[in-house]
Amino acid sequence: MFSSASRKALEDDIAVHEKAIIELKGRLNTMTDIARLPPELLSEIFLHLAELSYNDIGLSFRPSYVCARFYAWVSVTHVCRSWRTIALNTPRLWGHIVLTRSSIVNDVLTRSKKAPLRVTGYISSPHDERAKLLKNIMQESSRLKELHVAGPASMFRDLFPTSMEPANILETVVLSDYSHTSPFYNASDINQPIFRQEQLPRMRELEIRRLVFRWDSYALSPRITRLVINGRLDSQALLGTFDTLLSTLQKMHNLEYLELEDAIPRLPDTTKTLPSPARTLSFPRLQRLVLIGTSLDCGNLLNHISLHSGVHSKVVCRGINGSQELIRIFGAHVSRLEPLVTVQLSRGAYGGKLHVRGWRALVDPNDTNPTIELQVDALACSSLASYLVRDSKMFTRVRVLRVDAEDHDWRWKDVFAGMPDLEELAISGDPQDQFITAVSATRKTKRHNPPSLVLPSLRMLRLTHTRLCSPDYDQPPEFIDKLEDWLMMRCNYNMPIDELHLTCCVNITEDDVERLIEIVPYVKWDGIVEFESEEEDEEEEDYPYGYDDYDYDYYDDLYDDPWFF
Repeated sequence: MFSSASRKALEDDIAVHEKAIIELKGRLNTMTDIARLPPELLSEIFLHLAELSYNDIGLSFRPSYVCARFYAWVSVTHVCRSWRTIALNTPRLWGHIVLTRSSIVNDVLTRSKKAPLRVTGYISSPHDERAKLLKNIMQESSRLKELHVAGPASMFRDLFPTSMEPANILETVVLSDYSHTSPFYNASDINQPIFRQEQLPRMRELEIRRLVFRWDSYALSPRITRLVINGRLDSQALLGTFDTLLSTLQKMHNLEYLELEDAIPRLPDTTKTLPSPARTLSFPRLQRLVLIGTSLDCGNLLNHISLHSGVHSKVVCRGINGSQELIRIFGAHVSRLEPLVTVQLSRGAYGGKLHVRGWRALVDPNDTNPTIELQVDALACSSLASYLVRDSKMFTRVRVLRVDAEDHDWRWKDVFAGMPDLEELAISGDPQDQFITAVSATRKTKRHNPPSLVLPSLRMLRLTHTRLCSPDYDQPPEFIDKLEDWLMMRCNYNMPIDELHLTCCVNITEDDVERLIEIVPYVKWDGIVEFESEEEDEEEEDYPYGYDDYDYDYYDDLYDDPWFF
């Protein structure tokens, strides 16, 4: 048998050779192309990777998989000794902290040394392990640069204790109540702000979501550039007065993004006409305005704001009360802004909410997610929709119009009267008989000149999911017959349609398309031949209700998809 000394000697020899092999592999690694990168550049690459992982987390994650999802970037430190050394000598890399297990967070916090901290986490209760971790991090408030915390409302009461030193570099604060229980309503809790302005002297971005909020409890810094207040329907009576809201916003001249959801003090439901503005707020740097609430309250605040031409606006309203006032004020606002070039109109189910989307440039129809520059969603009957298009003068420069026409009466004459420069028209669904009547109408010209057709600049027509004929071609004149007559009329008026696109249209044959090709120089048909049965028509006739002015509530429109192309 071998003695213990002999065994120890062999193990020592193995250790020496293993160390030599590791050193040789390290020298071999230095011969690769990537090893030629300076440590400073590798450090920045690692930092970018950590930032990407951190920014992708958001506040909707589940704590059960956050560890694997976020800290996966740490695998770069396991590639080789050189990379690990560089990572450990980059404190900023470890300043991105997601609250998971205490063992992980404590190690990361130690490695961050004195670097600024960006912290995000979901905390299920004040007794959660992550709550204790957050409390320890808050003791180093001087290092905090960004804080995203989601959890029950009660845990935010002591998040910023009065004894806390000022967080002099903290710029972003996002606090969200994601609990399913009701918030606390003690008067002392409501009137006591979560933080004080002197504690966060450099705060630039503030988001408070689903927490009880009072406008008169906060002295918000005029340095704030992004403000998001997402209130609760069950606590709107506690917001304070509308004048206090105006006084708070009036001091915030640096705002670039403003979003208020259920955070505008309510007007009485009996209000019919919005009060005249006692003062008007101006935000010279504002780029994005989002208002979500009742039509009456959104219209009231919008009536007190003067928007410059570069603002991207979004107004989403519930309830039909006040829709007329909102449409009036919104139309007056937009008519003073830079003209829209591309517009999309759609309606909710059964004549529900009116959706308007607008862009100040031409938008590619194949782009399914373009950045919306103007948006309004409100319950409005056809007369209000017609006013918005025809009389508000916000669409007079529109060149491209996309309309969801399925089961909706858009009062086409009013729509086209408000868009004299229209060049491209895209319709999804059945536009009804009034459509052909409207586009075939003539308009008066100057004295002694012959009459002209409406939409003199129209050159392209797109039809999608449109029924061109009845199932058995037994209802003359069919829509395609009327369409053909209109196309011929435009040729006779020397205003031909140059392009016709037919996509997923119903009850159409190759012969029908050939008829259209004889009139329009370029017809693009997808070749789909789909015919309805008579039974389908009978089912549709079983529901002859007029839904146009039906007062649907906010949540009935939850599943509407305005992107129908």
